[in-house]
Amino acid sequence: MSPHDDSITRVQPDALQQFATDALRRAGLPEADADQIAGCLVQVDRRGIFTHGTNLLNRYIPEYREGRINPRPQVRIVRETPVSAVLDGDGGGGYLTAVRAAEIVSSKALDAGIAVVGTHRHGHIGSVGIYARMVVGRDLVYLGSASGAVWTPPEEPRATVWDAMGAPPLCIGIPAAAGPPLIADVNTRMFSDRERLEEAMERFPEAVIRSMGFRFATTLLGGILGGSLPEGESRGAFSGAVRGSMMIAVRPDIVGNAAAFRSEVARIIQSSRTLDPLPGLETAEVAGSLEWQRERAWARDGIPISANHARTLEKVATSLGMETPW
Repeated sequence: MSPHDDSITRVQPDALQQFATDALRRAGLPEADADQIAGCLVQVDRRGIFTHGTNLLNRYIPEYREGRINPRPQVRIVRETPVSAVLDGDGGGGYLTAVRAAEIVSSKALDAGIAVVGTHRHGHIGSVGIYARMVVGRDLVYLGSASGAVWTPPEEPRATVWDAMGAPPLCIGIPAAAGPPLIADVNTRMFSDRERLEEAMERFPEAVIRSMGFRFATTLLGGILGGSLPEGESRGAFSGAVRGSMMIAVRPDIVGNAAAFRSEVARIIQSSRTLDPLPGLETAEVAGSLEWQRERAWARDGIPISANHARTLEKVATSLGMETPW
């Protein structure tokens, strides 16, 4: 979407966050939880990743109102060591569990050098880059994935091994001394048009097979391992809380010189962005650098809301008896 498109409406981040907070409160969430989730959604909108921003209210509000997600969860640590923790989301929204997981994994990695946190029994956690940026902001390296914690084989008559997995995310975050950090937040299903799978296998077989490998790995780690429950426990009454995640944080100095590493990351990113862009693109960017620029510019100029995005939020507003901020 071009920020100069006449069909867009500019909305200031604070106004959009207040709207999202009010919507979530009307769906039954406490104000603090509603504000935290709204902040995550607007942060993603500010970076231009509109599929995982406030558009998702159209998914989350019905989940809360229909009782599929717990609006008032008590997130708790159920297992812990100096370098690890497991969090139970109590059937609630995934953001609440994942934000706390990012805080814990960061603190433990700063103390011990490396840490891992798994989460289970919660809903969708949104863009995994949210948590990567939290961890990277503390000068740590981040690796994270998330997925559904329950797997069943595909039942479609034409199903192949490609159809065994969904579209789980994989995110790697690397801190830089200045400028944008590297935030590689990717959907591991790199070919979304199932009808063109045969063509893709003919033209780009290596990419298809590697994508499938990443889809299996992220599902098994983020969903099946991260989302696993203690033996004998059930997932509870909230049918939408069937997701898990796994986060790993590493303090760079346990491997090398942390300050020199961050400086070299900044140099490599800055120098790479002076090269010619990829064909069809206007600027040379690395993972996360364009989003980093948008986040700063749109905090000042407002977030460009497309006509489709506006209609989605208007639908949410109508269902809750609210007004939109435009």
